[in-house]
Amino acid sequence: MDHIHELYTLTEGHIVTPNELLANAKLPNYEYVKFSNNGIGLHVEACCQVEEGKQVIFNYYFDNKDCLQKLVMESGAISEVIFDRIVEIEKLRSKIRNTKRFAKVRN
Repeated sequence: MDHIHELYTLTEGHIVTPNELLANAKLPNYEYVKFSNNGIGLHVEACCQVEEGKQVIFNYYFDNKDCLQKLVMESGAISEVIFDRIVEIEKLRSKIRNTKRFAKVRN
């Protein structure tokens, strides 16, 4: 049952909202938080300083309902997808299917 709740949260829930990101601009290690309309929803770019003064940029992509779709971190020449809603939903669906198959085999 936990997987069903997780799946609902992933498909319908807000992982983080644009309003929550706005609050980050007040934190001392944040240089800026920029909001723009990308035609699909909001794009939020947040720049902060992490250990040893290293600058990291986080790009948040929201749909028109302010649900986070993707989060990408950029540090120097390295770009890493931290969260992708479509990928996470598919991974969880696969896990649910495998759990059901395993349960059938055991019975």
